[in-house]
Amino acid sequence: MKRFLFLFLAAGLVLSLAACGAVVDYDTPKSEELSAAYDFYRDSQSSLASGMAITPEQADDVFLVLVSCGMDSKVSGVTRKQGDDGHCTISSGFSTYDVYYTNGVVDRVDKGGETLYPAPAAPADDNPLTACTLIVKDVESGTGEKIGEYAFIEISKGQLEAVTAEQYKDFAETVVKDSGYNWVAIICDDGTGICFPGSMYYVAQYGKQDMDGGILEVAGTITLDENGGYTYEPGE
Repeated sequence: MKRFLFLFLAAGLVLSLAACGAVVDYDTPKSEELSAAYDFYRDSQSSLASGMAITPEQADDVFLVLVSCGMDSKVSGVTRKQGDDGHCTISSGFSTYDVYYTNGVVDRVDKGGETLYPAPAAPADDNPLTACTLIVKDVESGTGEKIGEYAFIEISKGQLEAVTAEQYKDFAETVVKDSGYNWVAIICDDGTGICFPGSMYYVAQYGKQDMDGGILEVAGTITLDENGGYTYEPGE
């Protein structure tokens, strides 16, 4: 009877220990795909899950965020400071990432004092010329055959008059230059505007335009000067 009781208690102890040290199943819906794409995924996933005290599924998402931040080798360490819940330091190769998270979801990733995730919003384009949508249309022959393309933007006359020399230069050298269009035009709402014939960024004509942006009456010419700036010369 005593031997039976001993065996019963021993079996219970083994089961209890097994439950406490249960093997975590790291196979997730994303495991196969991530394993094929990244040879450092498996080691990183387990380190993230255990180090951050999150599920393997959440570790997958954290792994993807870190990869988007430039991580390209396995996670070698995860450090959490006592009392600093929701923040850990993750080491990978020569890089260290500060990860801030809530309930296993990453809120922010910093590296060297710079926020990498979420990605900073791109600064708003304050150049009214490059901010406009570039409209592209076909150039057709008299028989209707396409023989090229031209492009234009539409802008108010007031906006064009407020354009700085730097903004004009930016448009000419980033939109017009090497564009390959038959011409590029800036069309204003009063029937006037600027046209770069042959997409020549270094010379443009200003004046009364047709509906396609071509110049009907030249009022002046804008040319690239020897100092890299643009000069306007009124027509005669």
